[in-house]
Amino acid sequence: MLFQSQIGSLLHQDHMTTIETLQGLEELLGAHRKPPVVDPGLAEKLGALAATLRAEVESHFAFEEGHLFPLFMSKGETGIVMMLTHEHRSILPMAVRVADLAHAAVAQGFDEQSWRDFRDTGAELVEREIFHIQKEEMGLLAAISALLNESEDAALAATYTETVK
Repeated sequence: MLFQSQIGSLLHQDHMTTIETLQGLEELLGAHRKPPVVDPGLAEKLGALAATLRAEVESHFAFEEGHLFPLFMSKGETGIVMMLTHEHRSILPMAVRVADLAHAAVAQGFDEQSWRDFRDTGAELVEREIFHIQKEEMGLLAAISALLNESEDAALAATYTETVK
């Protein structure tokens, strides 16, 4: 019997926040061929972008790998765990790089090279992270409802709220 998963709802909320952030990044990248001037408004956007990316890749990924994936493995669900963990390993350095470049731009603006790095890495991150989220939304969240019982779900939701939120 499927039930409304608490942990699935929390992960979904994070996914929606991340997609919104990535859409903002994509709009920023598409709006500027040349390095934009980092005025207070853009500085605020870049700071929020960096914070959301760090929360997604550091806290969200760490929770999945440290708490959710081991439970899946114990139930024999190795395929989805291996695929998503592999994707985390490719997304993580890109997200950290974009966050670092955003922080640097807030402090000193963009020059031609830093903008090119930010634009190129950001565009690749948008593509990979949105595809990754789609997989988690379609596969992982459905698997959570099918594989976890209510007490496992509640325990994971409590851990997530304590460690990530």
